[in-house]
Amino acid sequence: MRIVISKNQASVNRAEARGFQRSGPLGPDACWAFRPCVSGPFRLDSTTVVCRARLTYCAEALLAGALLFSPQTPALAADSLEALKARDAFASLQFGPAPALLEGSAADAGEARKVSLAPGLNIFFINVFQGDAELIELPNGQNLLIDAGPPVARDSQFTTPIVSNFLKKRGITKIDHLVLTHPHADHYGGMEWGFDNLQVGNFYDTRIDNSDAAGDDTVRAKAKTEPGCAVSYPREGQRLDLAPGVEAQVLHSCPDVSKSSDYGQNAGNALNDCSITLKISYQGASALFTGDIGSEVETRLVKTYGKALQSDVLKVGHHGSAYSSSEPFLKAVAPKVAYIEVGKYNDYGHPTPLILERLEKLGIALHRTDKEGTLEYALGRLDFQALAFRPSPYPN
Repeated sequence: MRIVISKNQASVNRAEARGFQRSGPLGPDACWAFRPCVSGPFRLDSTTVVCRARLTYCAEALLAGALLFSPQTPALAADSLEALKARDAFASLQFGPAPALLEGSAADAGEARKVSLAPGLNIFFINVFQGDAELIELPNGQNLLIDAGPPVARDSQFTTPIVSNFLKKRGITKIDHLVLTHPHADHYGGMEWGFDNLQVGNFYDTRIDNSDAAGDDTVRAKAKTEPGCAVSYPREGQRLDLAPGVEAQVLHSCPDVSKSSDYGQNAGNALNDCSITLKISYQGASALFTGDIGSEVETRLVKTYGKALQSDVLKVGHHGSAYSSSEPFLKAVAPKVAYIEVGKYNDYGHPTPLILERLEKLGIALHRTDKEGTLEYALGRLDFQALAFRPSPYPN
């Protein structure tokens, strides 16, 4: 991303001619322009402003202009922030004191402040059609994959599970942390390929067995024989050690051995209700991953955790089924944005009109993989602190 800031109107006009978009002016003698593109510095007149960020951070990074040239007009920055929040629920702004000087002379330092971008935690809600798969890129460079979507369908054009194509494009050769929320094929179907073609560092599993399928047995057997892979069955309340600054708490699981056949006609619901439910928090923001839990588990979670359930992001349970996403649960979580992973024209009627209406009624922004494809969100906030810039050494 490149951000250009200038007090010269003509300079901004030239920036616009180069493909930048303008927003401003920020004050009586300041205006700015930007272009969401590649990282790096850009020279405009005598000032070089460098701002590095992922495209996901575009909205937050643009607020740097308000800090640089309008410290006396916080209302303008607040208005800008509210406008950005309409597009990005995590747009945030923190004012910090400017340093006396960084390097060079007072003239070099000018009136500027510094924009610092914290390492990101990026969540991908992968479009695997009718199934779940979420990749989380952690700030320490490692990753977490929650479920892996369905296996290859017999009549499919694909020769490998859909999730494999996404992982290949991301250049991933190792899954540092792999979570199987529960043993339904639309959640574990891509894992056999994962164990055969990638390294897996940690495998977190619920302990219920799908008595009507053999695929989960295959995945679990591969996990136990994977070189260097640690297999564990996390319990409710346990925290997973993923990365510094990242808190990952298990809110629900079934760590004790059981079989779905023990539940008779309720076998399918029993598997869903044993989904590992995980809340991940980073830099003041949080995301809740619910697998396929139903309303009975949701009710227990509300009673157990209360306000601690609150999360900025919600992975909607069971693809938008009518038996999940109860109103008390949604009110307790109070997400700013919700994601439904679902296949277009699926045979289950997911997501149901009831759930869509409920989310709309509660004012929760909604994204769906069947309509938008794979979706990305950056968890956490960017803190704007003191920025120093100097006259550019580069000629016009």
